[in-house]
Formats: sequence, C-alpha cells, structure tokens
Amino acid sequence: MHYNYLTSLLGIQGFHVSAVESVFRKKGIAVLVTLERDLTAYRCNKCGKMVTAGYDSREFEVQHLMWWNHVTILRFERYRAECDSCGIATEALDFVDVRGPRATKSLIYLVKELCKVTTVQAVGTLLKLHRHTVKAIDKQALQEEQANRPLDGISVLGMDELSSGKGKGHKYRHMVSALEGPRGPEMLFVGKGRKERNLSKFWKWFGKKRASMITHAVIDMWKPFRNSILKHCPSAEIIYDKFHVIQHLLKALNAVRIQEIRKAGKWMKDRLSGKKFILLSRQSHVRGNARAVLNDALRANRRLFKSHLLKESFGHLWSYKSKTWARKFFRGWVDQLRWSRLKPMQQFARMVEKHLDGILAYCDKKAPLGFIESANTKARNVIRRAYGYRDNDYLDLKIIQACTPWMNRFHPWSFTHTKLP
Repeated sequence: MHYNYLTSLLGIQGFHVSAVESVFRKKGIAVLVTLERDLTAYRCNKCGKMVTAGYDSREFEVQHLMWWNHVTILRFERYRAECDSCGIATEALDFVDVRGPRATKSLIYLVKELCKVTTVQAVGTLLKLHRHTVKAIDKQALQEEQANRPLDGISVLGMDELSSGKGKGHKYRHMVSALEGPRGPEMLFVGKGRKERNLSKFWKWFGKKRASMITHAVIDMWKPFRNSILKHCPSAEIIYDKFHVIQHLLKALNAVRIQEIRKAGKWMKDRLSGKKFILLSRQSHVRGNARAVLNDALRANRRLFKSHLLKESFGHLWSYKSKTWARKFFRGWVDQLRWSRLKPMQQFARMVEKHLDGILAYCDKKAPLGFIESANTKARNVIRRAYGYRDNDYLDLKIIQACTPWMNRFHPWSFTHTKLP
C-alpha cells in the first residue's frame, strides 16, 4: 500500500511513510507510523556537518500531533554518525531534538502555545501527556525566550510589587517592566522580594550600559525601588505611579467615612455603613440604584460630601502638561482642606507634598502608567488560574509571558517543517 499522501501531509523531509498500524499502549489505542529514510547522509548534531559514514543505529519512537483522538507515534531508525571533527555523535534531525522529551518539534510547539491559554493539567489531558512533561516543555521554551529576548532601546522602566499569600505566608515579588521601547510596553523581569538587595539580580541581568540609557522610571512610593533606580540609573527621573497615589487618597476617604460612622447616630450609620465601594468608585462609573444610594449618603453627611468632591477633582492633576499649572492646581486643592477638620485628607495632602516633584514629573513625560497595574492584575490571574505554583521560577516565567504581548500572542498552527540543507 502506498502512503504518498501521508508522507506529503506529514511533511518530514528525508523520510517517507512505509506503514501505519494501530497498537495498544498505556493510554489506549495509538497510531504507529513507521518512517523509512530517503537520505543517505547524516548531519552531526555538534558541528552541523554532513557525514556519509554511519556508525550504528537503533529504533527510535517519538510522539507526534494526535491523529483524530488517538496518540500518534513516529517510529524510525536513528543513526549515530562518525564525524571527522566531533567523533561519534547522534545525527541531527529537523523534526526532533537530540535531547529533551520524546516528542516532535511540532508537538512541543503546540504544547507551548496551548500553555499560554490554559493550565498544564488541561494541556496534558488534551494531548495525553503527563503534566510534568508538559510543564518541562513549557518551562524550557520560556527560559529560552527569556534568555534570548532583545533588551536594547529601552528608555523607560516601571517597577511594582506583587503580593501573594496571607498572614505569615505573605510573600512579595518585584516586577520590572519596559514602558517604552522598540517592542512597546512589556514585562522584563520578575523576582523574589521587594527590598533593594533583591533587585541586584535584575540589574546584573539588564546590564550597566542599558541602565545608563534609562531616562525615566515609574514606581510607587516604595523607598527601596527609588534608591535602586537612582543608584543604577544616574540619569533617570522618577515618576510616581498615579494608581498608588490615588490608592492612598481612597484610603483617606474611607477613613473619613469610618470616622463619621463612629460619631453618628443610628440614622446616619444606616446611610454610611456598607457604602465603601460605592464611595470609592469614580462617580461617572456609578449608575442606577447605586447612584441613588451614593447621593443619599453624600446628602446625609457634609464632611463626607466634601471629601468625595476632593477625591473626584484630584485626578485632574495628571491632565496638566505644565508643572507650574499643575502645582497651582494642587495648591488650590490643598486650600480647600482649610478649616475642614478632615485629618485623613490632610495627612494625604502632606504625603503628596513630600512626593510632589515625582508626581509632577508626569507633566514632562507622559509614560503609559496603566501598563503597570494591568500587569499586576494579569499576574494575579496567572496565579489564580493555576491555583498556585510550586515552582517559583516557572511562576516568574509565566507572569513575564502573560504580561508581554509579543510573548503571549497565541498562534498554534504557524509552525512548519524546514528542509534539510
């Protein structure tokens, strides 16, 4: 029986299909495809030279893409070649690696792509592979991408922390991203801890020359991040992230709400209790019944009403292009706190005053601040999707992949078999 059509569909250069049969393996019925060689030369896997002398051979089996719902196994003779330069070495084949799992490059590529959109366990179930094999394939692919990724041309860095666990098990990670560069915003590095010494591994990997080219760095108001940036990037200007500043403002607003609840009677408590997230949300996003509840709460308490107005107006600080006018706006905003007896809001104003230069630096450089927070959300989704990771290095690589658009692009069927030279 001729299998020319199967040889053509399989697309493996230098081999043709000689037999197809069904066999019973541990995971059920499998399709066994026997391949025979068309080539009489062998390529050394060390130096890449073509060798005509074969030393010995043995039968070799690798798993390929599934045939319908059956595992497909390719069986062929794999040779060791006698190379003049390298001695006896296993021949190099385009469709299978010399080392690694016994799977074709096509299957390895598909595993890597599916791991972008689902869990290791799900990929293993779909392709009938052990989950440890799937994880090993994906981790190796991510390590190679991370080791070979381009880093030149980056001018703006972003740093943020990622917390996981609760109580005594509470742990932190630092995430370093490139906010401006040839490839757009992307995640560069994820490491353990959030102290200054924890960042040394990133700077060593990034390099002194590239660090000297950084012009701006977007961080929260965490001192170790600031100290590390100023130490390794002497020409960088610090920009404080808008989200973290607003986060402190929302905490101050909620503190005012709690104060008023404690001082108020039952009538007032009924209107203010349980309204935290409605008050903290941007007013334009509150609609329907929630809008009526918000208006009722604001009418009930004058101090809360004033704090809410101050919260809504503070976001205009990032709309200015001139530092002078932005500073005037902030002074006017602070003047509204006089005689208000809103201590949490006054404490927030003093904190902003200390970091005002870093906040106003955004006027000169409109860095994409939203990428840092979106990356934090994506990182949490990675952890949540897998219900946690035992391998911390694998977790770091998965976060980098999820937060880097060009690494996370899903294209499972773009591989092809390359011809032998």
